[in-house]
Amino acid sequence: MPSMSFWTQAAGPSRAAAAVLMAAALAGAAQAAVLQVSPVRVEFGNAERAQALNIANSGKRDLEAQVRVMRWTQAGGQEHLVLADDMVVSPAIVRVTPGQQQVVRLVRVQPAPPAQELSYRVFVDELPSPPSLAASTGVKVLMRYSIPAFVAPMDAHPAARKGREPTVAQTDLSRVRAQLVAGNGGQSVLRVKNDGPRALRISYLSTLGPGGEKRSLGDGLIGYVLPGQQMGWPVHLPYPMPADLTLKARFNDDRQARPLPME
Repeated sequence: MPSMSFWTQAAGPSRAAAAVLMAAALAGAAQAAVLQVSPVRVEFGNAERAQALNIANSGKRDLEAQVRVMRWTQAGGQEHLVLADDMVVSPAIVRVTPGQQQVVRLVRVQPAPPAQELSYRVFVDELPSPPSLAASTGVKVLMRYSIPAFVAPMDAHPAARKGREPTVAQTDLSRVRAQLVAGNGGQSVLRVKNDGPRALRISYLSTLGPGGEKRSLGDGLIGYVLPGQQMGWPVHLPYPMPADLTLKARFNDDRQARPLPME
């Protein structure tokens, strides 16, 4: 799942003034957010060299966007991003007219299957308008998409990342472990360790009570845990969690939520 962020382009030089106007700008974000990107996740088979990214303009003015690929790693519970030197973008900057789309190619420099899964973040940034247009519109909301991309390892089934294996019903959680630890203010932190060979996507976290009552802790993406790593996120649960509650989530492309494998 991609993430999106917003920032402002103001007619004047004052960053403080732009920050004050942010709330008003966000109110019009639906009108200003003309940049659209698909797919929301890029998946290379272990023998695939290139994938396409579609950048569309649903607005009423021309837009320019910059595309960058960052190597994505995790260590010590922190995310790390550095500019990738093993994947290139062509073209890196595109201009899209209203109602049209442009195709950007993501190309692996070394097409040999990797020994381990490779992970990236593809950033698509809407570029500021020319100064003359910015002056006439005052405040402009720009869009950023952050799209996860993966290259399957050499021992992966050719269709494993494409979701075409009818025999694979659910994500294998045998090498996943989760625990709740004390956080700030009496709340909890959910830590998840992934010793499996693939990135683990966690979404739609919830609790299930003894009588079947469900409480949502996050209606969307919680986060990713890359292979061999551990990540943590604060959750709105008292610590320790009541013994009669069960934590559930969806993993990767599973259709149903399942209990987290708690330590």
